[in-house]
Amino acid sequence: MSGPHPCDPEPIFELADGSLGSERERAVRTHLRECGGCRSLYESELRLNASLGSLAFEDPRSVCRGVAMALPTRSLRARLLWAGLAIVLLVTASVSLMLGGTNLAVLFIEAMGVFWGFVTGFADVLRVVFAAIGPALLVALAVGALVDLVVVAVYLSVSRQRAREV
Repeated sequence: MSGPHPCDPEPIFELADGSLGSERERAVRTHLRECGGCRSLYESELRLNASLGSLAFEDPRSVCRGVAMALPTRSLRARLLWAGLAIVLLVTASVSLMLGGTNLAVLFIEAMGVFWGFVTGFADVLRVVFAAIGPALLVALAVGALVDLVVVAVYLSVSRQRAREV
């Protein structure tokens, strides 16, 4: 208990609480035999601990118990919605942590930009393909239209002949 202050009360409080190691406890007890002020502080601390230990405290109403009792009264649908929301938030937080804190809105916008680039690139490819096969496609469509006209003419003539026969 030497130092700038002749007596440090902290070890005395620790001794009264029983939180000192064996070597430190022996040194403090030796000091208590020699120092009357520290001995009276130690005795008053022991009395205070004894009086506090003898008090009967009521168990405070548990908030956890109140919350737990309120949960079963909710409908199954409400509990499932809350569970779904918790899962979505957990997944969102996990994805955000995996991406190194990247903002998900920025990531979504960038993904949409990549998708739009793919769509416009595909449209450009289709435009080039149709430009290359455009004349052949027009000829094929014209031939198809002529074939359709021939089929219709044959159908009409056959149906007229059958109508005359009846």
